[in-house]
Amino acid sequence: MGNHPFRKIPDYLRSPEAKLKYNRELFNKIAGRYDLLNKILSLGADSVWKDSVIAMLPEVQSPSCLDVACGTGDVTFRLSGKYPKAKIYGVDLSANMLDIARSKNRSKDVSFVLADMCNLPFSDNSFDLVTGCYALRNAADIYQALTEVRRVLKFGGNVCFMDFSKPANRFSQRIEYLLLKLWGSFWGWMFHRDMRSYGYIAESLRLFPDSNELKKTLADKGFKNISSRKYCFGIIEAIMCEKANNGEPG
Repeated sequence: MGNHPFRKIPDYLRSPEAKLKYNRELFNKIAGRYDLLNKILSLGADSVWKDSVIAMLPEVQSPSCLDVACGTGDVTFRLSGKYPKAKIYGVDLSANMLDIARSKNRSKDVSFVLADMCNLPFSDNSFDLVTGCYALRNAADIYQALTEVRRVLKFGGNVCFMDFSKPANRFSQRIEYLLLKLWGSFWGWMFHRDMRSYGYIAESLRLFPDSNELKKTLADKGFKNISSRKYCFGIIEAIMCEKANNGEPG
């Protein structure tokens, strides 16, 4: 997870406080075009990936669900579709994102809460399911975010995270970085006159664990039965796991 040879780590990634502040400002800024940009950046595949995440979740009746870094509610509403009798919460740090999500909400069982995934306003062992698409990479502190997710999840509860996947090979990391940096920067400039707004995707992977490290971190943080599925030539990965009992190996 060390420094990238092409340039130094940006200041806004150097501390949890700086990253939290930057992300709140960034996602408030891009909220209005976030859904459209996700479709463009993924060449329309973003919806397919999110549908696949929902399909990976277990068939259970009326689970309590939490969608972290929910943005405008794409996955939150998919959870509502899969589990029509469930109580579902979407959490995000961007007030502008949540305003859009609330404007689209038609279910009394779906609620949106302004909060940081590293400090979730829920009791221990509250949820049967937790999802997070493009969540962990954007966490101010990934280790604290996983601690919080495990805390609010019931024992045996399921988690599914989907995000950009960082390869273990250093050469592959450099190729991925350049491709994402060029692609994201171009569309960031086209829509926001700010190359950093989506060039951020490449930068955020610099200190993010690679795919193998992330699975090890999940096990170390008390999750078990870890499996994954990759998309888009391995650039996107969905990881499924369960909360282990205390003292149970991951």
